Amino acid sequence: MNIRRAFKGDLAALAAMEAGYPEYPAWGEKGLEAELGKPFSVTLVAEEGGAPAGFVNFWVLRPQIQLNSIVVAGRALRGGVATALIGKLEEYAKKSACREVDLEVNERNAPALALYAKLGFEVVGRRPKFYNNTDAAVLMRKTLPGGER
Repeated sequence: MNIRRAFKGDLAALAAMEAGYPEYPAWGEKGLEAELGKPFSVTLVAEEGGAPAGFVNFWVLRPQIQLNSIVVAGRALRGGVATALIGKLEEYAKKSACREVDLEVNERNAPALALYAKLGFEVVGRRPKFYNNTDAAVLMRKTLPGGER
């Protein structure tokens, strides 16, 4: 698996990947393109066999990283793509002197909640009725090694 920065030529494939999960919010090509232009935003693509297998978008907001989106292609689920992308995100965090990684996830997204817990994220709060005025957002945080306050 190769993980690299996303570029404009990736956007159609990344938006199509998002569209595979209609129950979750998607940025679409325009939103993803806007992220490429922000100096604090990083979008990484995981490739397998020369094709995108997943991507992650996060903001470097020292002293923390805000994980905004992580999507894995259906064909690549349970293949370690999300774990590898979060591992690369943590490398960026350490190089950027960030101590924490924060995220929010829909309370109904059991696979994501399980992944984040397995990777050391802890629940730090909830936002009731955050998604479509029905589902709560679960707020999670991971303090990186050497980053304890």
